[in-house]
Amino acid sequence: MRIHRFVAIAFVSLLTISFVSGQETGQKKGNQDLPTKAIPKPRSTQREVSFQTQDGWKISGTYTVPAGHDGRTKLAAALLLHSPLHTQIVWGVYPGWLKVQEAIVTLRIDLRGRGKSEGPISFTDFNEHQRNSIALDIRAGLDYLSAQPEVDQRRLGVVAEGNTADPALTATADDPRVQVLVLISGLLSQKSIDLVSSDFNKRILVIVSKEDKPSFAAMTKVYSSAMHPKSDIWVLEGLGSGLAMGSVWRNRNPEVPEEKAIDFQAGDWLVRQLRSLGNFSEIKLQTADGWTLYANLGLPASIDDGKLVPGVILLPTALSDRTSFHNLERLLVSNDIAVLNLDWRSIGKSTNKGTLIEQSATIFAEALNDVEAAYKFLSSYKGVDPERIGILGGAVGAKLTMSVTKQSNKVKAIALLSPITKPEELASDQQTVSSIKQPILLVTSDGLGESTKKLAEYIAQGKHNTVMTYPGGHLGYALFSVDRRLEQTIADWFKLQLAVP
Repeated sequence: MRIHRFVAIAFVSLLTISFVSGQETGQKKGNQDLPTKAIPKPRSTQREVSFQTQDGWKISGTYTVPAGHDGRTKLAAALLLHSPLHTQIVWGVYPGWLKVQEAIVTLRIDLRGRGKSEGPISFTDFNEHQRNSIALDIRAGLDYLSAQPEVDQRRLGVVAEGNTADPALTATADDPRVQVLVLISGLLSQKSIDLVSSDFNKRILVIVSKEDKPSFAAMTKVYSSAMHPKSDIWVLEGLGSGLAMGSVWRNRNPEVPEEKAIDFQAGDWLVRQLRSLGNFSEIKLQTADGWTLYANLGLPASIDDGKLVPGVILLPTALSDRTSFHNLERLLVSNDIAVLNLDWRSIGKSTNKGTLIEQSATIFAEALNDVEAAYKFLSSYKGVDPERIGILGGAVGAKLTMSVTKQSNKVKAIALLSPITKPEELASDQQTVSSIKQPILLVTSDGLGESTKKLAEYIAQGKHNTVMTYPGGHLGYALFSVDRRLEQTIADWFKLQLAVP
């Protein structure tokens, strides 16, 4: 297991809150032992909100949007969850978490039974079943975030402290909107640990102090089971537990610059991971023969920083649509590759002139125009390098990929997911492959017939080509369920092939 030991460094003495008439203040009033330094205000707009959970509990919270947001672009967002003995105000104490509120949208809530969400019964009086229902608060909070016009619901994060780490894992395990989690001194059930061990491909940062043995055991198990390569663990020493570690750290290290404090470091990690997921939008393309094509455009955040990035066009199989590449497009963008995930004519949403079963036999030949339109759009997009464009196609989409690459030397590399070659097509498909000089990644199954197997053998002869063969007769995106690492393997292959020479 890889464990990073953070050096316990921080900046100023402990910042706490002094209240006068319900307002934060930097002046001493009454008790002379209260600190005098006021809590800084984040540069963001905020409003008090409330919403209902599935079981009818009213949850209150604070919703923040970074100041100066233009109202057009979608921002990443995070749900901030306090431990049961805190309230949401704890996220307004530490400057590092306030800084997060200047970079992304946040929702910090009072969990049921606490603060403004206390309701008819206090958390301290909850039975075990009622405490487990906190997962419903988390799901409702994520639904609220996703519904806001400023929020990119594909880029949600959750930060959980102490006992809320367990329901946070339970509530987000099957939620594709949540891609990043930060667990601070988490206390977990075996069920949650098993969830991470099974198929929990999200980025997780776990933070724990060495002497906090209950959390240490749980956090190290979570990290050792985490599948995502960007997951990490920070093991501290002598700082106690939970968000209060920020207070202890400051008291012990009053001379160190504030950006070294644990809350700044954790908040920065969260923002960087969410930002690296890129920006996604739906776009429309018009073909010369009247088709309106819909696609997902995914752009890495590095484009905003002036970096020139490669691009990949995704072509689904004829019997599916772009949703089959939902996870793959995320992985490509997180690898600094722009993506255009296309519903080509007659599939998915691109059906203004009819569905696939309503089209003539020439539909696949005509769809080459769609790929050309996609290439023209992506290669001319600001920040995308036109010399480093790849294409991936599944099944029939793989055949389209082969055909368009044969006709053009513009494409840099291609990936083919289980194209099927009929006996009468073998010679033609081999001729097409022989004319393709670009590197080919072929992912296929050994149960798709002898002609398909012979094509795979032919492709394997190319010195720049890679062939991966799985047992059975799985087609296209179905291969992703056979090998959970396959999508990451494809993203890594494109990253290598489309790298700057």
